[in-house]
Amino acid sequence: MNPTDRSAAHVLRQLVAGSLAAALAAPAPVLAQTAEAASAPASAAVPAIDLTPPAQVAPVSVPADGLDLENADALKGVRKLVLAGVALYVITESSGGATAGVAFRDRSMASVNTSLKLTGLDGARLQALADEAHDRIAAALKARGIEVVPLAELRALPEYAELAALGDQAPLAIDASAGKGTVYSGRGLPLIHMGELAWLNRTVGGLFGAKVEDPYISFGDNVAGGFRKGKLDPVLDKLGKASGASVAMVRIVLSAAQVKASGGAWSLGASTSVRDTLVMPAWTNRIWLLTPKGDKARASLKFPLVSETPPGRIVDVTSTAAKVADVATTVLTFAAAMSGVGRGVAQSTKELELRTSPEWFDAVARPQVDAALQGLAQALAP
Repeated sequence: MNPTDRSAAHVLRQLVAGSLAAALAAPAPVLAQTAEAASAPASAAVPAIDLTPPAQVAPVSVPADGLDLENADALKGVRKLVLAGVALYVITESSGGATAGVAFRDRSMASVNTSLKLTGLDGARLQALADEAHDRIAAALKARGIEVVPLAELRALPEYAELAALGDQAPLAIDASAGKGTVYSGRGLPLIHMGELAWLNRTVGGLFGAKVEDPYISFGDNVAGGFRKGKLDPVLDKLGKASGASVAMVRIVLSAAQVKASGGAWSLGASTSVRDTLVMPAWTNRIWLLTPKGDKARASLKFPLVSETPPGRIVDVTSTAAKVADVATTVLTFAAAMSGVGRGVAQSTKELELRTSPEWFDAVARPQVDAALQGLAQALAP
């Protein structure tokens, strides 16, 4: 190495050391990333992880006041019903991030980003879960004294063919604000991937309150929802009249990949958190109903239904490249800040996997889906 090279290296070492010292000394937002596990998270360095299903799965149930009923009167007097669709959404990827301290010009900033991916699932097993969901909700409705039109009779109707022509290809890959995943259709029924606001409008805070957004529908699908609804409504109406029954569409959402982020411009801290639970979110887990009179109603979970048994094990798989990028960003931005250019940014990236097996996921998901469907069926009465 020539003297010039040594001098440059020396300056660079001093700059890095000084930048890191400044990062530690300067008032900065708190930066945190946590993975909360019901069972101890496995290390990415462990070559083999035991994915044997748990011996016992803690039961879950929908509480007595756990349903949100919209146009509740239309949910009564349902004597005969066409189960026109049962959609199972399985969310397998999610990410979240936050930046803190932007509003404080005399402080450095913190930026955190966490991604979570659910691995080890089997598409055939998930399709079987969707098929079973259809059978379970049909049985629960029959137990309520409601006649459910048999599948063979339903498929023989010309109006059913019209509905099928409007359906999406199943299974359907989705990418929305809540994450990525796949949608399965129970028993081969038409899959109608459409936002909840298209099925039935909903606001928070009264008539002039803010609309509730459906996080499992992409922006493009939301934009197209009104056009699609214009085609779907008359077909569903004809299907109900042809069968002499109310028409129901069921939606089940399972999310084992959820990242929560907190922080903001005026916040002193930025953080993300992940928990190894299987969540059935409120509102988007629902049964939608169209009566022969044309009235629309919806019964949905009022509160999230959360498993107490983990559906897998959380593993930190953050790549070396991501770690190097974090260090480089932190060092270089603090170095620039020391020179009067910009502000230091303490950056942290976390890449996680929730590893499971088809048997483990089934063991947790099946009783949870059944509990949700049993609860939703209670909203309908003959």
